[in-house]
Amino acid sequence: MKKFVISSLILFMPLAWASAQNEPNNGDKTTPPPVELKKKKPKPKKQDLIIMNLNWNGMLNQPDSMQVSPYSRGFDIALVWDIPFGRSPFSFAAGLGFSSENIFMNSLVRDSAGGDYLYFRDIKTLINADNPTTERDWNRYKISLAIIELPVEFRYRMKPHKRNTFKFAAGFKVGYVISNWEKYVGPDYRLGGDLNKEVKIKEYELDGISRLRYSAFFRIGYSRFHLTGKYDIAPFFEPGKGINTGSIVTLGFSFTPF
Repeated sequence: MKKFVISSLILFMPLAWASAQNEPNNGDKTTPPPVELKKKKPKPKKQDLIIMNLNWNGMLNQPDSMQVSPYSRGFDIALVWDIPFGRSPFSFAAGLGFSSENIFMNSLVRDSAGGDYLYFRDIKTLINADNPTTERDWNRYKISLAIIELPVEFRYRMKPHKRNTFKFAAGFKVGYVISNWEKYVGPDYRLGGDLNKEVKIKEYELDGISRLRYSAFFRIGYSRFHLTGKYDIAPFFEPGKGINTGSIVTLGFSFTPF
């Protein structure tokens, strides 16, 4: 009997030890925690659907016989559709816009018969032609453009699911000048006019102004407020008509309410 008990204990002890090894040890701190599911990034918001710009217009490579005033200005507005690239910070936008430009100059733009050749007439010299010692001045002279545009841009938003975040956009525009005109306010320089009398002269559809416009632009800022810049690749005046220089460059302030 004694031998039987001893033999049973010898056989039972290894089985008990193995069972103890297989039981979970809740007090063991080395046990790895359960794996958590990775959270998805928030879905980006469609935003910056309306873009409004207040601009300052300058001219690069302007002809020596004229100068563009630093007070040249304009505005543009565009309605675009924002297309995010998945849940990334990048998106694409395209739409329709309207732009107005006002280029103030110190010389009148004139054309020969038939509009085949453009040239400048210095305003100061013109209104003081009767007596070079006089110092008559003029109020303003500008060429204005109304342009329909098709903007296309690529966008980056640091936090695409939020409006209040850093933003950058770059793209290009293709535009068409639907109307242009010049406006002069000053002494009446016309043949038979009174140089001591101020007049307002407005002429529409000037010859020699480029109809097709294409330009590159950028916009950078935070939330709804941005700085913007644009460079017209197409020249302001039609090539081959006497004035082969002059491209508009624009800097401005941009606001995106929605």
